[in-house]
Amino acid sequence: MAKLRHIAINVEDLDRDVEFYKGTFELEEVGRAGTPDMGAVYLSDGVMNIALIKISDPDYPNYNPRGLNHMGFVIDESMDDAIERAVKHGAKPMVDPNDRDAGVTWEMKMRAPSGVDFDLSEHGWPGIKL
Repeated sequence: MAKLRHIAINVEDLDRDVEFYKGTFELEEVGRAGTPDMGAVYLSDGVMNIALIKISDPDYPNYNPRGLNHMGFVIDESMDDAIERAVKHGAKPMVDPNDRDAGVTWEMKMRAPSGVDFDLSEHGWPGIKL
């Protein structure tokens, strides 16, 4: 059985997105390859990795697709603190953070500076181990 361990996000501004994901989600930089114009930075929470890639050569296999639909992060702090930190690092709320009427399934939907959406959850989603 396979286990998901990395997500790659094709970004326009590698340095900006590295700082966003490190600052907002407290991910650790675990590796670099190439240059800021044609390279990758690998970030990790200790289990899951995000590979932020910048591809400037349209003939390179990973040139497309750009971005990613969204990813979900389980937080171990208050939702308000997590939202505040994300906004401080350039994220934008996609839903009203005060409208939490969906009950236990509620998650905060946000957008990173690169345009990639992410969810914040205090409870997680079906099938994950907290």
